[in-house]
This record gives sequence, C-alpha cells and structure tokens, in this order.
Amino acid sequence: MKLLSVPTCERGSLNSSVELATLKNKNGLVAQFMNYGARWIGMWTSDRKGNLDDCILGFDKLSGYVEAEEKYHGAIVGRVCGRIRNAGFELNGHPYHLIANENGHHLHGGVQAFHTRFWKACSGKDTEENEWVAFAYTSSDGEEGYPGNLSVNVRYTLTQNDVLRMVCTAVCDEDTIINLTNHAFFNLCGSRKNKNIWEHRLRINASYLIECDEELIPTGKLLSVEGTPLDFRQAVPIGPTLDTDMFGICHNKGFSLAYAMDHANGDLRLAAVLSEPDSGRKLEIYTNQPSLQIYTGYCMDGRDVGKGGFPYYASAGVTIEPQGFPDAIHHSHFPTIVLRKGEIYSHVTEYRWSVI
Repeated sequence: MKLLSVPTCERGSLNSSVELATLKNKNGLVAQFMNYGARWIGMWTSDRKGNLDDCILGFDKLSGYVEAEEKYHGAIVGRVCGRIRNAGFELNGHPYHLIANENGHHLHGGVQAFHTRFWKACSGKDTEENEWVAFAYTSSDGEEGYPGNLSVNVRYTLTQNDVLRMVCTAVCDEDTIINLTNHAFFNLCGSRKNKNIWEHRLRINASYLIECDEELIPTGKLLSVEGTPLDFRQAVPIGPTLDTDMFGICHNKGFSLAYAMDHANGDLRLAAVLSEPDSGRKLEIYTNQPSLQIYTGYCMDGRDVGKGGFPYYASAGVTIEPQGFPDAIHHSHFPTIVLRKGEIYSHVTEYRWSVI
C-alpha cells in the first residue's frame, strides 16, 4: 500500500505536504489517516444491514482541520492531553513553564503541539495481512516548554476481525511528562451528520469520576457515580444525561468528564461501549490507560462545516479518549505521567467494531 501525497493546504503558511493513508480489511471496513497531527480522519463501518458509512467527524479538505474552531478532530494530542494547572509543573526539583493557552492553564500540549505537526509516515502489512500506517515525530527539548527530546511513534493497524488498534510509544533523552490520546469524534449514525448522538447508548467501566473545578482542572478528589445521572456502568442513552445540573451540564449543553477506570492495572481491558440503536453499529474500546475522557462537543456552535457540508453543533459527536489521569503531575496519588530517561512509554487502545 502506498501513501498518497497531495498538494499543501490553500493556506500558504504550511510548507509541508499532507499524506493520506487508507487501510482496508477483507470485510470491507476502511480506515483513513493523515500525517497532519497523525489524525484518524475516517472510519467506514457496517450497519446491521451491511451498509458501510463513515462514523468519524471531520472535513473534506486539509484546510478544514487547520482552520477549524475545534482544532483536535482525530488528532494525536500531546505531549500531555487535557489541562495542566497554571501552565507549569516541577520535575526533579526544577520548575517548567509551559505555554498558557486556556484561562492561564496549559491545554492539549500547547499552541504548536502535536496536532499541528506534519508527522513522518510509512505503511505496510503485517504477517497476517493486516494493513497498518505509522507516524513518527520528534518533539525537541523546550518545545511548548517541555523538557527533553521526545521521540514518538503512533501505529494504527486495521485487523481482519474489524479492530482498529492504536499503539503509541515514546522515549526521551531526559525525564519528562507525557500523556497521549486520540481525539476522534464518533457519530455511529454515519454520514447523517445532521443527527446528533443523543440516542447513542454509552457504557463506561468506571465507578468514579475525577472531580474537576469550573475550569476543568482536577481537584484531586474522586467522586462516586453511584446514584448520579453520570453513572454509565450500565448502558444508557447519552441524551437524558445532558439534563442534569451537575457540573453545569444542562447550562453548557454537554459535558467533558474524566472517569477513573475500574481495575486499572496496565493490562488491555474493556473501558467503554458505544452503540446506536437505528444503525445497529457498536464500538467497544479496550485500553491499557487508567482514565477515560468523555466529551460531547458542547463547544461546537455551527461555525465548523464538516464532511458533506454539515455544520457541527453541540452533540454532533462524542469523543471517548483513553489516557492517563488529567493534571496528574500535580497530584502524587494519581497514576504518574512522568517518563524517565530511557524508559518506554506505551499506550495501547483497540477500537472493536461490530453490530447489535
């Protein structure tokens, strides 16, 4: 399989070329990726009638991703996803000052972070004839304020049994912090992007929320979901959960919530299940990460016009992002996101597609 090189974006400020990769399996599933941000930009899966359709939000041109108000569609987010309080941290007794890009805090790796970079790409097949694409990027010492030269590799493999497997690895020549995730928005209705995700059913294997303040900065406390509208331990429709006053969800027309996974021991395990009753599509997410961020896209206001000419409004899609605990560098009782010199960071997530 060859990568397709296409001209650079209409914006002349981008000097690199974009490369696309399309992976297919024997069942007809198709996954598509782009080296700008190592993004997952398309996933064609079958409904219960066997009809294939694209279940990931995005854009028809590179310029859509570059200029979007929602900057992270399908991207690998890093060095550290989520927010770091007051855009700084201390490591080995040394203070580090990061780029402050949201309310005085540091968000999703900064301004010129992983989602803005053109990664090096290569592709091929494994011994089981599964097609894969890999992206590599070296984040230099001091980039966005982070210490050390960090070499990152992200490999996506589409298996013959309808699994999209994502493996992220990294090494650094100095002690640093890292927390990667993929920021794809899912809508299992397919190309009917004018239909929101209210009827989607969500199940999360988590008994506790990571409490955050009004600026989505963790307080350090874990809150039980028992007896709350945010208990997804049994599959429930997303829509009714948007009516709660907890964390201002009703006012905001959506939520961004961090869940602490049950039985988080570093092994690959079921974290979440998303399904859509009309199409019958089901997505199971397995991961070795200890936390899951769920975001219903409540900041979308129609200014971004996506695939097929559909404007994206709140609840146009939902992200389900396996990752480390947010702002873990400021909470010693959270699982660490420190990567020591010479150690290997490893994030494995599988997106398993089927029908109900």
